Amino acid sequence: MVSLSHWRRISQFIFLAIFVLLFYKTQYPLDFVHTNIFLRSSPLIMITNVLITHSFSSRFLPAALLVVLTLFLGRFFCGWICPVGAISDLIPKTKRRLSSFYRFKYYFLAFLIVLSVLGVQLLLISDPLVIFTRFLTFITHLKIPVVLILIIILVASLGERFWCRVICPLGALLGVFSLTRVLNLHVQEKCTQCGLCSRVCPMDAIKEYKVKKTECTLCFDCVEKCPQHAITLTKQREPITFESRRTFLKAGIAAGTGVLLSPLLSTSTQTQVIRPPGALKEENFLSTCVRCGECMRVCPSQGLRPVLLEGSLYALYTPKLVPRIGECQLCMLCWQVCPTGALVEVDPSQMKLGTASVNRNTCLEWELGQACLVCQEVCPFQAVDVVERGGQGYGRGRGRRGPQVNRSKCAGCGACENHCPTEPTSIVVSPEGEIRY
Repeated sequence: MVSLSHWRRISQFIFLAIFVLLFYKTQYPLDFVHTNIFLRSSPLIMITNVLITHSFSSRFLPAALLVVLTLFLGRFFCGWICPVGAISDLIPKTKRRLSSFYRFKYYFLAFLIVLSVLGVQLLLISDPLVIFTRFLTFITHLKIPVVLILIIILVASLGERFWCRVICPLGALLGVFSLTRVLNLHVQEKCTQCGLCSRVCPMDAIKEYKVKKTECTLCFDCVEKCPQHAITLTKQREPITFESRRTFLKAGIAAGTGVLLSPLLSTSTQTQVIRPPGALKEENFLSTCVRCGECMRVCPSQGLRPVLLEGSLYALYTPKLVPRIGECQLCMLCWQVCPTGALVEVDPSQMKLGTASVNRNTCLEWELGQACLVCQEVCPFQAVDVVERGGQGYGRGRGRRGPQVNRSKCAGCGACENHCPTEPTSIVVSPEGEIRY
C-alpha cells in the first residue's frame, strides 16, 4: 500500500512538472492562454491586487479557491503543490533547523503588508511563485547571469526547508489562514515521547509533542515514522490561539519599519523606458507588475528586457522594450500572459509606446547621401516620410533628402530602430508621447 508521504511526493512531482510545462509553453506562438495559472493561484498576489484595484478580478478565482481550502486543510499547498517546496525537498537535507526563527516570516509579511498599504508593492515581488518564475525566465530565456543560484545554495545550507520555514511570505499568509483549519494532526496519549516526530518534521512544526497548525504542511512524515502510531489526522476544530505579547510587539516593530522605509522606496521616480503595449500609468504599473517575466518570455522578438540600473530601485526587473534587440511585432501576447492586469488589452492600431526620431548627423541618407530608407520600408504604420533638405551649401557628399518621422502616425514599435544599419542607430525610439492606461 502506497503511504501518504509517497502520494505527497507524487503530487509534488506532478505539479512541478505542470509548472515547468506551463513555463515552457509560455512562448510564441502562444497556444494555451492559461500558462500563468500558478501565479493566479497565489493568495498573496490576489490580496495585493485587491488592495490596489479595490475590486476582485475573476482571474484570481484559483487563489480564492486555495484560500477556502486552506481554511479547512491548512498549509497543504506548501507540502503537496508548491513547486518551490518540491525543489526544497530535493535539496540534500542538513541538520541545522534555526527553529526559533520561524516567526520571522510573519514579521516579514507584516512589513510587506504595511509597505503595500503605503503604495510600495514589494509584497507582490516577494511571492515564491513569482521569484521562481522570474529565476527560470532570466536563466533559460534572457540568458542573464544572476546570483540567485548562489543564494539558493546558501539558503539550502542553512537548514531543511529554510525558505519555507523562515522567510516565505506566502507560507506566512497561508499559516494565518490555517488558524481555522479543521483537519489537524494530533499526538495521542500512547506517545512515549521518544522525540522522533520532532526530528523528522521538515517544518519543525512539532514542539512539546504538539503540532503547530500554522506550520504543519501535512507531509505525514511524523505519522509514518512514529513507532507507536500515536499521531493521527483528526477532524477536530481547535480553539484559535495567539502568540505572546512579545511576538505582537516584534510584528509591530516590523510594521513600523515598513512605515519608515516607504518614502525611500516610493514610486515617485519616473522611469524613462519604453513599456510593453497596454501598460498602465507608471505608478499603477509599478504597483501591479509582479516582475514575473512572463511577458518577456512570450515576446517573439525577445525585445522585452528587465529594467536594471537605468531605472529607480522600485522599477527593478519590470519589463521594458529594447528596440535594438527586438521590435514590438504587435502580437499582443504580453497582456494575455500578464497575471495581474499590469498590461491590459489594447488595439494595435491605437497603441502608442513612444515616438521615434532621426539623428541626421549619422543617418546614411542625410549625412552621406547613400541610398538607404530601411526605416521607411520596415515601418508597419507608414510613419516615416522622405523629405527634402531646405537651403543650400550642405558640403560635398551631404544628402539633400532623407527620412523624417511623422509623429502623429508613429506608434513607437521600434521596427525602424531595430533594422537601422548604422551603429549606433540613427533612429531612436523614446517614450515621448506614449499612451498609458
